[in-house]
Amino acid sequence: MDARRQVGRHGEDVVARRLAELGWEVLDRNWRCARGELDIVARDGGCAVAVEVKTRRTGACGSGLEAVTPAKVARLRRLLAAWLDTRDERFEEVRIDAVAVTLPRAGAAQLDHVRGIG
Repeated sequence: MDARRQVGRHGEDVVARRLAELGWEVLDRNWRCARGELDIVARDGGCAVAVEVKTRRTGACGSGLEAVTPAKVARLRRLLAAWLDTRDERFEEVRIDAVAVTLPRAGAAQLDHVRGIG
């Protein structure tokens, strides 16, 4: 695995642990279909949440949240709908969240979680 993928994977691991600490249930990680991939799908109470994770080593090139464009949100909506089609379970609500993870040279990862981006 190349360094960039390792950084991304580490960020997803950090976010999955944080969601579990919040009492969320991680239902899927790196779910793929022909249209693309969802980083994390989790249950927050009765809500199915697609969580887009953007990990950076520094903030020099801007926040990871800046990479979540309207086109990306539209794609995530389509992917979440496709994921829901594969499930027998129904949810009261669905939403899309984004989490920017910054990995400083020393210390804990910094997370910026934005709920309901789409």
